[in-house]
Amino acid sequence: MTESSAHNIPIYILCGGKSSRMGRDKGLAMLQEKHFIDHIISGINEVSKEIVFVTQNSEYSRFGLPIINDHYKDKGPLGGIHAALKHTNQERILILSCDIPLLDTSVLKRLIAEKKTADIIFAETATNWHPLIGIYSKKILKNLEAHLEKDQLRLFDFIKTNNYIALNFTEERAFTNINTPEVLARVEQELN
Repeated sequence: MTESSAHNIPIYILCGGKSSRMGRDKGLAMLQEKHFIDHIISGINEVSKEIVFVTQNSEYSRFGLPIINDHYKDKGPLGGIHAALKHTNQERILILSCDIPLLDTSVLKRLIAEKKTADIIFAETATNWHPLIGIYSKKILKNLEAHLEKDQLRLFDFIKTNNYIALNFTEERAFTNINTPEVLARVEQELN
């Protein structure tokens, strides 16, 4: 892949979800006086200029980026990935969740530059899979729709029915999911 084509990959940020553990929309939560979304956008501007939010929340319009809605409502991350793949005219997209404000640009560059081919390429660390930091191919759409139609919504189960690669990363901190007030308080304290 050439350097210029890497910059053409669309990035879809999944901003949906109930955020019940956080108690508010995670992407709009604040870390060091900036919204999580602001941190993520500043981390991905080097990688792509095509950024789209997948959300029902109109508050995201304040960021001046396109917003799309799920076709399959209330189906979790699979519904968001489906909406993104239906929306794009590219063969592959980068999917990110909205609760990873510490994400490092180098992680995204490595995912995009991966030479091995698979329909899903995502990050993993020693402790976890991170499928919401990953590349998804349009080739999975039919299988994805079949899972959504049957209400088979577990993301890990879906991934295992596809050709996938999990790329190992050692820098755990960049993958911190901030999804509770307690984790947010801890991260805020660590950064100060």
